[in-house]
Amino acid sequence: MKYVKLIFLLTFLSSCSTNKSVVGLYGKCGKSYFACTQIELKADKTFEYFIFMDVGGESVVKGTWNKLSNDTIALNTYNQPEIPKTTYEGKVNPELTGKVKIKISDKNGALGFANVQINDKKLGVGANQNGIAEFETESIKNVHYSFLGQEETIEIDNPNYNNIEVLIKDLDINAVPEFLTNYKIVVNGKKLIMDSEYIYKKTNLKNKQWK
Repeated sequence: MKYVKLIFLLTFLSSCSTNKSVVGLYGKCGKSYFACTQIELKADKTFEYFIFMDVGGESVVKGTWNKLSNDTIALNTYNQPEIPKTTYEGKVNPELTGKVKIKISDKNGALGFANVQINDKKLGVGANQNGIAEFETESIKNVHYSFLGQEETIEIDNPNYNNIEVLIKDLDINAVPEFLTNYKIVVNGKKLIMDSEYIYKKTNLKNKQWK
């Protein structure tokens, strides 16, 4: 029993030490900056992500963080998408002989003039104002859409579907992310690495640029 308690205590202390090692402020802004990004990881497993741009001003995105491994943490904003995943409904319409009709929508309605491609992007057209795109083809393998910088490929499980309605996940197209869902960050010593290219060094909390 003593050994079990000792192991539990060591595990707890190790966890506290690991969490404490990543807690702090990352990213330092220069004087009279036109753009700045900082992220603060707090001891209570919450974070604040500060983004300043000369044109848009400052924004602070808030949420929680958790440790995935010794060198990786995940961020989740408090604000999460209503529709986190793109889905579709397909059916066979006997009146659409030799054609495939696709409608692209989001939670607010049809995505007029979205770019739609099918079958590994071999065929592509622009949707009309009602989000509808039609193709001359006998079968369907996948649908690819792009709209205002967001794009995605949806695999279709029945090649005979010729009437397909796609409901896309919530758009997050602003320069400042509206939500982060299990967004992974690599911890390398006193550095945070985001998207494999943006590196933020740990800095003194007095350099924090927001309240």
